[in-house]
Amino acid sequence: MPQQRRCLVIGISGQVGQALQARLPSLGHVWGLSRQHLDEANGIVWLTGWLQAMPPLPDGIDTILSLGPLDAFADWFDRSGLRGVRVVALGSTGREDKRDSVDPEERGVARRLTEAEARLFGAGQRQRSAITLLRPTLIYGRGRDASLSPMLAMARRWGRVVLPSGATGLRQPVHVDDVADAVLACLDCPASQGRSFDLPGGERLEFRAMVERSLARYAPQAKLLILPRWLFRAGMVAAAAIGFRPVGPGFVDRCRRDQIADPSPAHAVFGYQPRDFSP
Repeated sequence: MPQQRRCLVIGISGQVGQALQARLPSLGHVWGLSRQHLDEANGIVWLTGWLQAMPPLPDGIDTILSLGPLDAFADWFDRSGLRGVRVVALGSTGREDKRDSVDPEERGVARRLTEAEARLFGAGQRQRSAITLLRPTLIYGRGRDASLSPMLAMARRWGRVVLPSGATGLRQPVHVDDVADAVLACLDCPASQGRSFDLPGGERLEFRAMVERSLARYAPQAKLLILPRWLFRAGMVAAAAIGFRPVGPGFVDRCRRDQIADPSPAHAVFGYQPRDFSP
């Protein structure tokens, strides 16, 4: 019989949290952190607050699921003084994918993720807590990602999506339910403790093919326009001049680069088996 836990879930209103909500009560006693006051539902008791203004926690918390920004969680956990806690936290493969980006903001994201991982594992050692870190690739499936969903919204509104030529970099989008499954699978897997795992999707496809498949599913009337890279960049500069910035300056370069992760360690340790990309 699975261990009955006293579990705090941070980031429960996000896309992975939403995918988990119906399954969380099976863990035991579950508290979800929310900025807004919510009534108890699905066996989850809501605590009003956020990481920088954490409310008093119930006694005996022995498990924490961190499904939101890793840097804020690592800072809080390091200060929390909690000891002997089982932690499963989400990071991102952006730690590696954005490390050498031409965009300084993206390099900053990679640096913060790297520092947050080190801080979290360091706190785990000092506080005798078992940490597992999961790094998903591009998450899809709830319409709340920051990559495909805005592009599809633009396609439905304007009837077209514009990409630069050479958008052939390989991607492995991962379904939100596969990430949620991985979070739960790690909890009762001692071999996952003290380790980090990449969570890519089950299929590799080019950036352009990923967009085309998404358009066919959600905006079949929209047209995909491919522009020379110089013209696409010029359009980005013109859009920024009028206060419209649909993508960052690193987008053109990122479309051309492979962003690939290895699922085999996660499969070997806790049976991770992600599905192919099906938007």
